[in-house]
Amino acid sequence: MTLDSRHIRAALFDLDDTLLDRTTAFEATFREFYDTHPDINSTTDWGEAIDFFWSLSPHGTIDAQDAALLISQRWPSVPLEPVEFENWFFGTLGRQAKPIEGAMEFVEELNDTGFPWAVVTNGKKSQVIKLEHSGYADVVPFAIVSRLFGADKPDPRIYHEAIRRLKVSFEGIDDIEPSEILFVGDNPYTDITGAVGVGMKTAWIRVTERYPNDAPRPDMEIGNVVELRGLFGVV
Repeated sequence: MTLDSRHIRAALFDLDDTLLDRTTAFEATFREFYDTHPDINSTTDWGEAIDFFWSLSPHGTIDAQDAALLISQRWPSVPLEPVEFENWFFGTLGRQAKPIEGAMEFVEELNDTGFPWAVVTNGKKSQVIKLEHSGYADVVPFAIVSRLFGADKPDPRIYHEAIRRLKVSFEGIDDIEPSEILFVGDNPYTDITGAVGVGMKTAWIRVTERYPNDAPRPDMEIGNVVELRGLFGVV
């Protein structure tokens, strides 16, 4: 489906796998963990280990405390304290955060043209670390981090808060309707489901070959946010 640029007046972006390269950061974080634990790297090759680590992150999310317990079950000689592991994991993941190719230049172009946009991301304070280390903190008009706000996507409250902040942050859109906002994200069950629920238009970042049948259909599918240049008038 093709959207009419005349009817899109603002955009909201997810962070991981939308503006940030989560895959590279995730693997770099666990590579550091693997390299510093001889009881793992001396008994398990990296390919097998990273497959296991990815199994800890279904649907693009990870509960680091649960992951610590599962890692210790997989390698009993590597006891992990869940809270300590969680703090290490998200701190390291944040420091590894880098923009997806072309994404930083794209949002800077949005700023240059005055196009209203912001970030809405699920997660804890670690998402703030990612914003800072990736450079997005210097360019994003505002970012809503779900656990700091008090509601995770797809809860409608976080979307309504984003609309409120858009109206406060940008001139000339006091009358903006949800249907005039494009939500861009990679997760059908959080990003797309929540945005559709409040009446926003949606663009799904194609992180898998097929969109799931049990989630609301997005208005468009893209491989990278830079494909939205024409829609937002920044060609």
